[in-house]
Amino acid sequence: MERPILTDIDLDKNKIALIFPGQGSQSEKMGQQFLRFNSKYLEYFETAGDILGVDLLKIVKGEDHQNELGDTKFSQASIYCLSCALYDYLKNDLSMDLSKVDTVLGHSLGEYSALYAAGAYGFKQGAELVAYRGKIMSQADRTARGMMAAVLGAGPGPIEKVLVSFKDRVFIANYNDYTQIVISGYEDDTRKAVEALKGSGIKKVIPLKVNIASHCPIMADVSEKLGSFIDKNMEFSDPGLPFFSTTEVGYVGREGLKNTLTGQLVNPIRWYSSIESCLDKGIDTFIEIGPGKVLSGLVMRIARKNRKKISIMNTNDLKDIEDLLGKLQERGLLA
Repeated sequence: MERPILTDIDLDKNKIALIFPGQGSQSEKMGQQFLRFNSKYLEYFETAGDILGVDLLKIVKGEDHQNELGDTKFSQASIYCLSCALYDYLKNDLSMDLSKVDTVLGHSLGEYSALYAAGAYGFKQGAELVAYRGKIMSQADRTARGMMAAVLGAGPGPIEKVLVSFKDRVFIANYNDYTQIVISGYEDDTRKAVEALKGSGIKKVIPLKVNIASHCPIMADVSEKLGSFIDKNMEFSDPGLPFFSTTEVGYVGREGLKNTLTGQLVNPIRWYSSIESCLDKGIDTFIEIGPGKVLSGLVMRIARKNRKKISIMNTNDLKDIEDLLGKLQERGLLA
């Protein structure tokens, strides 16, 4: 198949989207290089650890053998802490020009880091919200008997056709890119759906290492609890940077943030539609802020499909941050 022709980057625009990864991007010892040379950001993990009642840094380092980073409540808090620390490093230490930031968005949990970057709440307030979300989702891990699986190499159409037989039991949870979809539902039904998908000719369906059915109606109770917590404990500010919901595929202001955060638990993440919207706006630079490079890969594939040439940077390790600094300098994106 002929490779798409990519349009050139308009260096006069330099429109930036900041993208924040979600759960699944965590890894043992993540961010340790960065924190070793920027120790003032250790306080982010200490603050969240105090909220959780654990030594969060020991968990990230793999030194706490009673509590594992794979536990939802610890992985969510750790990703939030590292993403926020890296954002503040780019903003404060590297003096990234925020006037060039057109949009901030996140994938699932990443929306919490995106909202911190946008200025919707302070770090500690966000950490309390993430800690509570992680706690109630961890509890649901043990009681809801849910399951998720990645379907690779097929678009939504063939998957939706199979899932008709599993109505109200198995759902599409993530539209990550055009041939990477995640399904979510009750464990027994999802296992049957996995076999049905394979039987339909879809060759690669991979069960994920989670015991929860995120981004589908099964999470209704968790969503309701989160909404009650927000009502009692949160007061959002107007975002200083435009925040884009990857569930609603649109920009959301202060008044809509509660519905966005509760709604993303029961509705699918529409990642590729969200990135398409960014590309349609002329955004040509994406910076992934947090552990891993999963979103960078997804964004590049979506851009290629849409014949757009973009620049992608990330913050996974010190070399990536060094490369990012060089590109920001080269393109005049430092304040």
